[in-house]
Amino acid sequence: MKISFYYPSQNIVKKDLIFLEYLPEIKVLHNDCDSTCDLIYVSTMAMLPQAIQSKNDYNKPLICWVWDLPYNSQTEWDLNINGLNENKHRPQDCNYKANLLKKCDKVISASKWTQKVLKENYNIDSEQIYFYINQKELDSIPNVNKTNRIIQISRFAWNKKWEHTLYSTKDLDYEISLVGVKQTQTYFNYMSMFFNDNTKLYQNIPRTETLKLLKSSEILVSPSVFEGWGISPIEALYCNTPVLLSDLPVFKEVYEETVLYHDRFSREDMKEKLQKLTKDKKLQKKIIKKAKLKIKDFNPKRFSEDFKRIIK
Repeated sequence: MKISFYYPSQNIVKKDLIFLEYLPEIKVLHNDCDSTCDLIYVSTMAMLPQAIQSKNDYNKPLICWVWDLPYNSQTEWDLNINGLNENKHRPQDCNYKANLLKKCDKVISASKWTQKVLKENYNIDSEQIYFYINQKELDSIPNVNKTNRIIQISRFAWNKKWEHTLYSTKDLDYEISLVGVKQTQTYFNYMSMFFNDNTKLYQNIPRTETLKLLKSSEILVSPSVFEGWGISPIEALYCNTPVLLSDLPVFKEVYEETVLYHDRFSREDMKEKLQKLTKDKKLQKKIIKKAKLKIKDFNPKRFSEDFKRIIK
């Protein structure tokens, strides 16, 4: 089988290709298509217009992977006036993307929550499979002793709620490491107002440096008010770093009762739960032990088996 595979060209997303190592019978044409391809697969909606053009040109079936489609950003992202102005395009953008998805022959959703949103809000059916973490990459970084560091890893974006992290950690004797990529200057300026003396900013650093910080951190937090899945908490747990997560439906879907949650709209609740976690080493170990059973299947080999089943 030969697949036309559309994916962004940045190095960080080459994780999208790792699962193909377990499918040697599949040949891949990257970001292009011709008459010899059997199907077109696109791993992000950002590349969907190009993939649809190839579908029209060569009359090949098209499969699209969907992380999320944030239909409720205006009501649940807890935005200030600048955030509302900056995100006012999202409802129209989501409808545009939904119309593109309806041109696909099959849609794969990253979580059951995304699957539900697609069906209930856009009348789009999908098959659901979980993505994976690059365990070989994580294992290549040497293990080190944990330090007094609390880390958050994500884009610097409104829905990630970095200000909740900064507020809830301001009285803790920890280094607060913010590791991410700037999405908009407006939000970056807003979150910067909450910086403390213990804040350390790591912007656009190499992937290996991010993983070194993760492995040496005592706790990872993810206070997001919106995620389609969220890969950093799984990577953290794999690296024996306990996590504190917001009570998003998708987080509870994946982790169930194995980790500690806080009210995603309450900075005070996050602060209270984080203080509890920092003081309770037994709880930290309990989270790691219970989570190991949950995350063991998030590997590229398992994903390759699901992918092969779906494309048949």
